[in-house]
Amino acid sequence: MSSVRLRDTIERTGKAVGFMHSGASLESALAQASEGGSAESRAALQACLYTATRRAMAGNALLSRLCERLPAPAVKNILLVALSLLIEEPEKSYVTVSETISAVKKNPATARAAGFANAVLRRFVREQEELLAALRKDETVRFNAPRWWIDRLRKELGVTEADAVMTLEQSRPPLTLRVNARKTSVAEWTRLAEAAGFAVTAVGEDAVILTPAAPVSRIPGFSEGLVSVQDAGAQMAARMLSPKKGARVLDACAAPGGKTAHLLERFDIDLTALEVDSVRAERISENLSRLGLPACSVQVADAADVASWWDGAPFDCILLDAPCTASGIVRRHPDIPFLRRPGDIASLAKQQMALLEALWPLVNLGGKLLYVVCSVFEAEGKSQIDAFLSRHKDCSIGKPSGTLPGRFALLPQQEDARAGFPLVHDGFYYALLQKEP
Repeated sequence: MSSVRLRDTIERTGKAVGFMHSGASLESALAQASEGGSAESRAALQACLYTATRRAMAGNALLSRLCERLPAPAVKNILLVALSLLIEEPEKSYVTVSETISAVKKNPATARAAGFANAVLRRFVREQEELLAALRKDETVRFNAPRWWIDRLRKELGVTEADAVMTLEQSRPPLTLRVNARKTSVAEWTRLAEAAGFAVTAVGEDAVILTPAAPVSRIPGFSEGLVSVQDAGAQMAARMLSPKKGARVLDACAAPGGKTAHLLERFDIDLTALEVDSVRAERISENLSRLGLPACSVQVADAADVASWWDGAPFDCILLDAPCTASGIVRRHPDIPFLRRPGDIASLAKQQMALLEALWPLVNLGGKLLYVVCSVFEAEGKSQIDAFLSRHKDCSIGKPSGTLPGRFALLPQQEDARAGFPLVHDGFYYALLQKEP
């Protein structure tokens, strides 16, 4: 990255951090800060913002130690970005400090603080090893999460498993893609990517990891619809549901359309996709168009308000990818622990229950409902389904095709050696519910 581009990236990322401090999610802050920029500048901003978010607790703790008094928010935000980059890539300390100071000087609102910022960053570079060693004794810094989040994960998973998950979440996730089976094969697309200088690792039936990671504009065949970005764990939904040819299928909470698209790539079905947000619903249609997939009905509707959208004909298969805490995908969305509050788990579990109750009557006799959440909390997974089974005697755990069980939890993994499961994946809970005839 050139010095000018790095300076611009640090400046924009500082603004994005400010948006997040005002309550914006990482994705919303990224959209605001990248407005008007090129695809390449957005990709650089995204990488930098994710690094700053993964090091948020460390950055704030460092500033408390390095500053007698915290600077104005605009200066503080740029320093947080710079500190995260220095932690992540200490070998680039000279250029990082230099371009950060240039970014501070460039902005009239922060220019007077250039000397202060320079002193703070150069002190960190000198004392980095001792400062970080001391800070890492604090678990909220080491795991980059609030205390309640750490305690809840340990209570549910056990200390060893929870700490392994949180440690993995401090690293950059791989770029996992889904190969479009209607247009190509994993082997064929791998040859295309390797010819372009990438390394490809197959990690699932349609899932591959691309190395090095690249913006979608540089991924071979992306614009032609050969591949999509999707975690391998999320790709298990189509395989679990496996609708028969001509089946009437509902994707109840469909945006941004990854699972919708995968179903259409793999199966010839009559699919309806629902999404309550009109902007996100547009993304479903855009993704299906890019992939060259058969047309499906995309409706803007609340799945729980059945009377507002249902035509009265039952569905052979329903995919319910329910709203959840997203506690299983923190590696890809490092702002999640900071956006959530302890009460969110119970309130989201109630929303999930309402969706299950609303949609179950729409399942045909002998049909299936696949319940999915990208959460590792039991209240959203096993406990939710146990309670549903106890209320519905016409419901049992179905049997997917192949060797997969009808219900299971996935914890974030870098090397899952279990047969039938992808090698690398985020955290999910799956339950295939069968309606007894």
